[in-house]
Amino acid sequence: MDNSAFLTGYEFLIVIPYLILVLFCLRLVKQRHSDESLNRYFYPGFFFKLSFAVLFAVLYLFFLGGGDINAYWDGASSLADLFYTNPEGYVQELWQTHREYGINYHFNSDTGYPPGWIWREEEAWTAAKIISIFSILTFKSFWATTLLISCATFVVSWALAVQLVRHENMHMVACVIAFLFIPSVAFWCSGISKDSLTYFLTLLFIYQAFLWIKWGGGKRILRGFGLIFILVLLYNLRHFLAFAIFVPFVLAVLSRYASRFSGRPLLLWVYRFFLYAIFIGSVYVVISSDQTQDLINEANITKQDFSNNPIYTGAKYEMPTNVSSPIQLLGLFPRSFLIAMFRPTFLDPVGPSFVINQLESLLLIFLTLRFLFSPWVLRSISSIIRNEFLLFSIIFIFFVGFMSGYTSILFGVLVRIRAIALPFLVLVLFQKFKPQDTTP
Repeated sequence: MDNSAFLTGYEFLIVIPYLILVLFCLRLVKQRHSDESLNRYFYPGFFFKLSFAVLFAVLYLFFLGGGDINAYWDGASSLADLFYTNPEGYVQELWQTHREYGINYHFNSDTGYPPGWIWREEEAWTAAKIISIFSILTFKSFWATTLLISCATFVVSWALAVQLVRHENMHMVACVIAFLFIPSVAFWCSGISKDSLTYFLTLLFIYQAFLWIKWGGGKRILRGFGLIFILVLLYNLRHFLAFAIFVPFVLAVLSRYASRFSGRPLLLWVYRFFLYAIFIGSVYVVISSDQTQDLINEANITKQDFSNNPIYTGAKYEMPTNVSSPIQLLGLFPRSFLIAMFRPTFLDPVGPSFVINQLESLLLIFLTLRFLFSPWVLRSISSIIRNEFLLFSIIFIFFVGFMSGYTSILFGVLVRIRAIALPFLVLVLFQKFKPQDTTP
């Protein structure tokens, strides 16, 4: 595939002023979201993410002969041309895609046609729609769009890290590593891809949600509508992520109210008992619902497609395919979660391209063992349960780990989907109880 169009004088002329604009905006971000212990990591964190976003693009465009990145960009470019020629049609397409009328309903030889599989696949087409907004803002410059998406993911990562250090007294090193310097997260979630969009929206939801329920930020009604909008976007990008965020968020809200009983231990224990009982009952209702069965069927189809379709090549792992009920699905939870969070390892025959992922898995295994065999492990777990953010994080990790491990089959897909949960896993594993931590 000839990708020489991405290396033109036009691209260079567009990306330079956008880089200057981004650096100016980052200066304002640093002034507004500042922490003395974190500030020295601000620009290194940004250029780390930007470097991996550029590496991701260069690798797929010029060494691997293209891939999803081409399809997403071609779809976004067709939408941008639709905006230039028919703004009303563009808005209509953003709002709703009428697939029953065919691709020619809005696209023609003037706009160009998006790749067929992108247009037909709802989640992929939603990603192309969002990327098209960046494409329009950058006058269809690929590298300027990469720059803006990378900047957006960095800014929300930085803002969340600052809030965690400031309000949750999180370990500074843990926040820096988790949100700024995990290589696989920077590689998969900083450039032109669906994973970057889901990562950005997930962190944005979490940031806004905890400003709403705990950290304080005003504009509660407006922020509430914003959270609903983000949740809808996430559902349209990757269905299970909406559930993976909403369920722990509700539990975190309910847990937040437990602080009102901090001076009355009996009422606090009664409240927590009913809270966990309601949670368990809700889980049972959810896994027994028709919507859950639909998600199981969708997951099975995805898994079987990755397992049997010859176009999907690369190292794979084994996962049962004859799962038909929620109870059977829950039985696969430990296996799916462990695969997602701690593989590939150096025992998996995945090739040299997975070396970074193997090193990350090895480090995560070490951190997990260190956490589990700590003399204060039970009190560390207790402190995690009592902290709304860490409680949210651990449930979110379980959801994402299970779904990515169950559906991916290909290690190349697994390391992409699990990346969104790695920052939160690092935060949890760095949470160590100390003897002086005696807060009830």
